Amino acid sequence: MVHILVVDDDKNTRRLYKAVLESENYTVYTAENGEEALGLMDREHIDLVVLDVMMPKMDGYEFTKVLRESQNTLPILMVSAKHLPKDAR
Repeated sequence: MVHILVVDDDKNTRRLYKAVLESENYTVYTAENGEEALGLMDREHIDLVVLDVMMPKMDGYEFTKVLRESQNTLPILMVSAKHLPKDAR
């Protein structure tokens, strides 16, 4: 069974991802921000993270930085409403 962590500050977005992914027989965990996601990852095995870029407390960029600095190569799919080159960090 593949375990997917959905990290997004929008409650409805988390619900939608969870419903769609569970309908495809994935095990889905959710978190509201990067800090909560890191705590959840300490307790659960995760195979993939679907990650919002813009969140409070710890955004998607910082979450990814923390993971990569700890040599964690977990696959991350970043989701963003940003679409212009000037929006990029």
